[in-house]
Amino acid sequence: MNQNRSSSYGVQMPPVTYSQELLLSHLNKNSQVSSHQADRKSQSQTSGQPISVGQVHSKPQSSYHPSIPTGVFSDPRIIDGVRQSGDWERKKKTWIDVDALNHDDPQAVSHYAVPIFEYLRQAELERRPKPEYLTAQPEINSKMRSILVDWLVEVSEEYRMVPDTLYYAVNFLDRVLSEQRVSRSHLQLVGITCMWIAAKYEEIYPPNVTEFSYITDNTYSREQLVAMEEEVLKKLKYELTVPTAKTFLRRLLQVCNPDDQLHFMSNYLTEISLMEASMLHFLPSEIAAAAVYLANLILARAPWSPTLEHYSYYTPAQIADCVEALAELHIQVNSRAQGGELTALYEKYSHSKFLGVSRVSPLPMSVVSQHLSVALSENNASGLSSRA
Repeated sequence: MNQNRSSSYGVQMPPVTYSQELLLSHLNKNSQVSSHQADRKSQSQTSGQPISVGQVHSKPQSSYHPSIPTGVFSDPRIIDGVRQSGDWERKKKTWIDVDALNHDDPQAVSHYAVPIFEYLRQAELERRPKPEYLTAQPEINSKMRSILVDWLVEVSEEYRMVPDTLYYAVNFLDRVLSEQRVSRSHLQLVGITCMWIAAKYEEIYPPNVTEFSYITDNTYSREQLVAMEEEVLKKLKYELTVPTAKTFLRRLLQVCNPDDQLHFMSNYLTEISLMEASMLHFLPSEIAAAAVYLANLILARAPWSPTLEHYSYYTPAQIADCVEALAELHIQVNSRAQGGELTALYEKYSHSKFLGVSRVSPLPMSVVSQHLSVALSENNASGLSSRA
């Protein structure tokens, strides 16, 4: 009986493992043997003399080095063409490779995080509302939109929806209004229908159509909601998967490893961007970067870093306008809330579970503008010195 067949005695041998170098060496030997056999066979056919197998091993084998680097099997950045031999290695020294730190976390998908967010940067350009669509809406203005979004925040809180549902609902609303004129009497119907679609897309247990009809105080029936759902989906061309500011904010917060104050303040600033139609001039990725920058500034911390710049693809100069617009909006939201107007987001983030970040006083615009001017001048000076 073969002693190597130890499973006959009920004992399992440890599994045989091969390193990558050993596998490559086996492939090397096999390829050399195959090539020698092919050469001998061709020589025997031309000379007419048979050749024995033993003669194949009589010739010394030449050294062979595989042309494929071993890292190609484990580093998808080489496969995806992201890694460049010169610039990439040089830039890597100035920022922290967060994906490498999350290499052992399967939920972080660190191998594919870079190409995923490169795709999202392209997708945000394709599925975005028209920034000036309100000029083509004769019965709707910016204030009416803000009132509707404020009410949608209350709806999302009433049914304890995840934040992404609110972002999707506002995105669907703006995209529909960019393509279709809507009367004032139907604006709330379009808004609650967008929230219904977003909830069915994002929530595990979304509220049903009866509950959404009830939340409007039965102003709109179930049949009206179902009919409007079909119209909205047609206007959206059934393209529901869109990157929002929340999508990019998660990435940046993963990068900067924030404490609770920075986490909640960044989320609060990103959410208040939904309130104002003028923020549609900025991309979701810009808003997320500006929110982190401004949140750090409010908390008296270094607002930006090489790591944030690398993963956001933005320098302070590129998001300066968005930071100023967001800082001005922060002042407006705080002022309106003090007067009891459009208070949904202010009250939401005033709770203790969010550390009451909405009650933190906004920075005066003079302070923000002065900081940005100093930061931009330092950035320009460093750029000139590096070119010199």
